[in-house]
Amino acid sequence: MKENRGLARRQQLRQRLLIAFASSVSFFLGSHVYRILPYYETNVDLHVRLDPLDEFMRDAFSPNFDPFLRGVMGKILSASTNLINIDFGSHASLRDHSYSGIVAEFCPLNFTAQKESPIDFPMFGDVAENSHCGKGSKNIIRVDLKEAVQLARDFDEYIAKNGDRISSNVGNLPTVLDLKGVVFHESRCGSTLAANSMMALNPEKHRVYSESGPPESAMKVCGEGYSKCSVEAAASLMKDVIYMMSRSNDPKEERLFFKFQSITSRTMGTFRMAFPTTPWIFLYRDPVEVMMSQLDVPRLSKANCVKSKNSSPMVRAFIDKTDYNFDDFLDEEFCAVHLATLCESAYRNIEDADGLGLAVGYSPNLVHDFLDTIFPKHFHTLVDKAGKDRVLKISGTYSKNRGRHEEGDFKPDSEEKVRNASEEIKDAAKFFLEPSYKKLEESEHNIDTSSGDDEE
Repeated sequence: MKENRGLARRQQLRQRLLIAFASSVSFFLGSHVYRILPYYETNVDLHVRLDPLDEFMRDAFSPNFDPFLRGVMGKILSASTNLINIDFGSHASLRDHSYSGIVAEFCPLNFTAQKESPIDFPMFGDVAENSHCGKGSKNIIRVDLKEAVQLARDFDEYIAKNGDRISSNVGNLPTVLDLKGVVFHESRCGSTLAANSMMALNPEKHRVYSESGPPESAMKVCGEGYSKCSVEAAASLMKDVIYMMSRSNDPKEERLFFKFQSITSRTMGTFRMAFPTTPWIFLYRDPVEVMMSQLDVPRLSKANCVKSKNSSPMVRAFIDKTDYNFDDFLDEEFCAVHLATLCESAYRNIEDADGLGLAVGYSPNLVHDFLDTIFPKHFHTLVDKAGKDRVLKISGTYSKNRGRHEEGDFKPDSEEKVRNASEEIKDAAKFFLEPSYKKLEESEHNIDTSSGDDEE
């Protein structure tokens, strides 16, 4: 009876699979979205040395599974294509420890150019464009995220359990990189130098994602105050996103680093719940200096730190606690409030993290903070002479150079920013941003007061 029930179940799965495939391949923005339903049988010959991907695919899908879709999943499972975006359609749903209806976009990324010259490819978008994975690319494949993650986890577990039977002549098998550390930041405070340094330290063994889309989407999906869903729901999604981005088919890569977008500092609780033991830092800068960089635009109302004034609950809540009316605020003051919400959130999380989070203020010696403290003592990553020389070399070049080598020499500009600041900027910085800046400066978990542990 047990065998009959098993046969019936397999037949039902096969039928369900075919129906799902026939009904779910749909057009969305000119590209297909594929729903993957795994079909499991246990028919592995334990005495045969195997090619794990072929064996797993044979074992996981029914014989009449669509061959094109089988090829799509083969690329994902082998980590020869990478997660570049997640899309929340009308059917997306998030619960405390689960989600559904989220579409994952994969495209094969070429990290070689970034490894060779981080300053020319400082952002994830630069890597994606150079890999022909920009918006609308024909190289992008779209599948259900949850099912792709489950299959990837099953495949990785399958490799781990069958290591003694894997053929020695099999190509590169995917590995899961070790997440060593992440960077949150206030913006315009040396964060791109941080990302470039993480890559330059050991390009062969490091993978660095600098402001990539999927983690930001996961951290923002529930809203700034988690009004749309819980922090547990966002953390569940975050874990799966980082897992897929940590899979590599490069046998030389070992370590993984992220620099997140500045806006994620408001919801860093999502990351902390998802990865409670991973060290992180928050980069910040003198209030007037960072505001001068933010407001260096033709129209102040278009500055990033001003545009969110009508959409951010945190900005509104901050202003409500003051003695001033929302409509009376100048653009310079909105900018200061925006930055203050990032710094306040970072300070609260740093104090709560009890040493796992580190406050790092911008200074001309920022690169030495990374080489002397952050890398070896906080991220527990080896700094050798060759790596130190590479980091020092790129630190002398403008971090967002993008090939403009004639403009590449880095020139400190802190004194000039303060000297040229308007009275409106100075006043806004003093009244709204300076209090949170001082909290970070005086924190016991500031890099200037925290010695850290010796690198093992």
